[in-house]
Amino acid sequence: MLKIAIVEDEKAYAETLARYCSRYAQEKQREISAVCFENPVDFLEKYRGEYDVVFMDILMPMMDGMTCARRLREKDDTVILCFITSMAQYAIHGYEVGAMDFMVKPVNYSEFSMKLDRIFRVLSKRVDDSFLISSRNMVKKIDLRDLYYVEVYNHSLIFHTGEGSFEAYGKLTSLEEDSRFSRFIRVSPSHLVNCAQISSVGDDALTVHGKQLPVSRRRRKECLEKMAALLGGGC
Repeated sequence: MLKIAIVEDEKAYAETLARYCSRYAQEKQREISAVCFENPVDFLEKYRGEYDVVFMDILMPMMDGMTCARRLREKDDTVILCFITSMAQYAIHGYEVGAMDFMVKPVNYSEFSMKLDRIFRVLSKRVDDSFLISSRNMVKKIDLRDLYYVEVYNHSLIFHTGEGSFEAYGKLTSLEEDSRFSRFIRVSPSHLVNCAQISSVGDDALTVHGKQLPVSRRRRKECLEKMAALLGGGC
């Protein structure tokens, strides 16, 4: 299911894009859900990282699209953003907020269809190696290949990545059951480690990017076997 948010203050344009979504879903045999927001402030207040794509008008009352996009990026830095505008000169600044593309009004269905084709291609490359984490003030999509390890801290999870550490809700047991974490191993009650990021394993500890983490003796053998399988292409 592709979830799309349409942030557009002109109702007619919003309804047109919603119809395009339905038409595309029927023609391409895709599952698509589209929700329209007339007010960018309302969109930001309700945003919880639940959308894959955001189509956003640039010229809107109360808050312009560029400002809305900047605040959106504070909440979610990986959601696909595509601007819709009657003035293309504004859209060229989309790189400042990581916009993937833009469409100039009036948008025709052929152009819209091509944009969605591209979006699906981009998302198909992301899905297996990404994971969405959320907390009270932040939603972030992380690349699992760049995730070093996850630890339990004060009833929350800390995701340690190449970009930094991020606190989120969740349980290690739920991550272990997620097929996307097949290259990770639970080395202690409090640590789930990416085997590809382990540099060495000792009797009671392992090293991940210079950080030593405890490893239980009963997990040591499994950890070494999983690392060997990963290096040999069997994991």
